[in-house]
Amino acid sequence: MHLALLHDGRPALLRVEGPAGAPVALFFHPFPLHSDVWDEMLKACAASGLCAAALDAPGFGGTPPLGRLMTMDHLATLGACAIDTLGAHKASIVGCSMGGYAAMAFARLFPERISAVALMGTKASPDTEEARKNRERQAILALSNGPDPVLAEFVPKLLSPDPPSGARARIEELARRATAQGIADALRGMAARPTSIPDLIAWKWPTLVVAGEQDQLIPRAEAETLANGVHGAKLHVIRGAGHLPFVEKPGEVAQLLTANLQVRVRD
Repeated sequence: MHLALLHDGRPALLRVEGPAGAPVALFFHPFPLHSDVWDEMLKACAASGLCAAALDAPGFGGTPPLGRLMTMDHLATLGACAIDTLGAHKASIVGCSMGGYAAMAFARLFPERISAVALMGTKASPDTEEARKNRERQAILALSNGPDPVLAEFVPKLLSPDPPSGARARIEELARRATAQGIADALRGMAARPTSIPDLIAWKWPTLVVAGEQDQLIPRAEAETLANGVHGAKLHVIRGAGHLPFVEKPGEVAQLLTANLQVRVRD
């Protein structure tokens, strides 16, 4: 089901799968997609006894754009609002790519509200100056020419060079619900994010890091930095997968994910 919530007076869409009152797993989606990209993962978590919820970030899917810089801290506070809406105090936090940046912001702002963490296709380091300039170029391009030119640059890099049948068409369909304003706001927000590397040493939650062997956007060394920075973190490299390993290898990733998120449920 889908729930509408209000955050700072603005509406946002929250997709929910699983029993009400169960331990919550909150998912932050990758750029430039929306919550439906998590479909298989949400259903797997719900089947394992969790209440799995995924937000549409402002400007993507069913949430209207902010019309201003969308910081990762803003996404984190939106996530806290979602957990409140579900009547929970704590949640397991899952993020991929941009969603991973939001998850790390959530860990910095709301550490007492976390049960476990899973990060996929993401990094703790900030953008380089070159990357920031490229994001600004893409933001201007989206606002002046619409979403399509930016999506044409970005979407082909989300999967491995030889993805499973139907995966590319699915990702292209999901990306078509991104607005030009949302793309620009998110690009500028990602460019502005701080490093999260110094924060990792304080993480005490069960942490899973998943990387695609053929990720075309984030080097595997970044996943290793993440996993090495968190005491006891587990790193899994998914063979034959790109930036979105949960899309190309859903069964393999779902098994890893549900095992990590259920740690606190079993305690």
